[in-house]
Amino acid sequence: MRHRRTTNENKMLSKMENMISMMATEKPFERLQSLEQKINEVDKIQTIENYIAQLKERIWAVKEVLTTAEASAYLGLSESYIYKLTSLKQIPHYKPNGKLVYFNRKELCEWAMRNQVQTIGQPAAITKEEL
Repeated sequence: MRHRRTTNENKMLSKMENMISMMATEKPFERLQSLEQKINEVDKIQTIENYIAQLKERIWAVKEVLTTAEASAYLGLSESYIYKLTSLKQIPHYKPNGKLVYFNRKELCEWAMRNQVQTIGQPAAITKEEL
């Protein structure tokens, strides 16, 4: 039984024929330069995509209200430990609808910086009560 070509196969063959004829008419040096330019463009696109991914991961740095995942990244703690701290009411958090947990970035920073340990040669810090 003879196999009939589908329209997709015909399109693919047509594209391949066009590429072959284009390669035959182009000069090899020009073709190499063209390919190098396209590769450089692809590399630039990948670099830009990597930067975008990094920015998405660090968006919490400019947000005031953070989710549990963002608070976890901000503090360098696991999400499960963050949930444990919230259930023990040891970390400042908010539940506007009673289910989802949110954090204020500034409050997290203050919470993380509490109980400073005095280092050798450092004068004792003056507390609010001493003022």
